[in-house]
Amino acid sequence: MKKIITFALFLVVLALLTVSGCSTRRVVVVQKTSPPPPAAKNYGQTVASQKHVNNGVKHLNRGNYAKAAKEFNKAIAADPNNWEAHYYLGLTYHRWKRYHESVNSFRVAIDMNRNDNRWVSKVRVHLGVSLEYVGNYEEAQSEYKLAITLNPENKEAYQRLEKLKAKKKPQKEQKKDEKKKYSADGEPGGDDDNDDDD
Repeated sequence: MKKIITFALFLVVLALLTVSGCSTRRVVVVQKTSPPPPAAKNYGQTVASQKHVNNGVKHLNRGNYAKAAKEFNKAIAADPNNWEAHYYLGLTYHRWKRYHESVNSFRVAIDMNRNDNRWVSKVRVHLGVSLEYVGNYEEAQSEYKLAITLNPENKEAYQRLEKLKAKKKPQKEQKKDEKKKYSADGEPGGDDDNDDDD
């Protein structure tokens, strides 16, 4: 009887050690993010910021990109947390064909309003298009895939992704052709031409 109690006690202690050993191991993933910008100091600044956004949208719709950008920057100065101002500033730069600047504005807008999946999906498509224009095809493809993940009904994301894949295919084939042009000894042109002088 004593042996059974000792054996049972041993099993209990062993089980406790096993379980406690597993529960103390934790993997913590830390994502470095910049601190959020300070909020508007008062309600009046929030209202002023929204007025600047409304004015900026009017200028944007009329094609007055410089005036629109100025209004959106005023809105951001009044309330740095106004994600709408950042989004419209990115859209303004995009339409103005200042793609590098639009990328930053779109990213800030996404960071400030992450909870609305449909909206974030839409902005990720805009971001992907801007990245395509600056020649960053890998990131553009990633943005389109994220847009589809966030909103599987986003048809524009699917279309952009397919166009990008079609665009990348000829580039890959062109690189293969360039590699074929080189002969085994590393000279370009293979045995097509000999440029030896007499």
